[in-house]
Amino acid sequence: MKKRLMYGFLILLCFLIFCCAQEKKEEDIVLAKINNYVLTLDEFQTQLAQELKLDREFKLTKQAKNEFLDQLISKEILIQEAKRRKLDRKEKFIRAIERYWESTLIRDLMEMKAQEIEKCSTVSQEEIEMRYNEMKNLDENQPPLELIRQKICKKIMEDKKCSMLEEWVNQLKEKAEIEINQELLSKN
Repeated sequence: MKKRLMYGFLILLCFLIFCCAQEKKEEDIVLAKINNYVLTLDEFQTQLAQELKLDREFKLTKQAKNEFLDQLISKEILIQEAKRRKLDRKEKFIRAIERYWESTLIRDLMEMKAQEIEKCSTVSQEEIEMRYNEMKNLDENQPPLELIRQKICKKIMEDKKCSMLEEWVNQLKEKAEIEINQELLSKN
């Protein structure tokens, strides 16, 4: 009896594993195939979600989904054609990618450092009142402090972040070994 139960359990387990293996995950479901490129449903939905975040006017309708898919297909066909013509190996393209990569890397670093600075920075009541008084001296028609306290606080925090970021970059420069050929620089 126990052996039959055990065999029955093993058969059921094998059946469940087989059935689960047959189900395709959403990230594996192919929505479109463009030559050798496969666009999965998951990739499409991810890109569609990004588009919705970027374009607040974008209305998600069946027609809009079809048009978005058509745009993705057109984009992929153009990318494939550019690669076929070896444009992705040209120096101009590589330099553009390097510049984009560098600027994105620097942006992300600066955002990360700004967040670190903001976490450990504070704005005191005295700083807010002092800034308000400076504003009042420049323009007597300032609204009451209570109405613009948050705005002043944010501005002071931004000023602090900018100042501390600049100071941080200068410290990095001071620590770095920098050699400049002034003679060569003055010739050009």
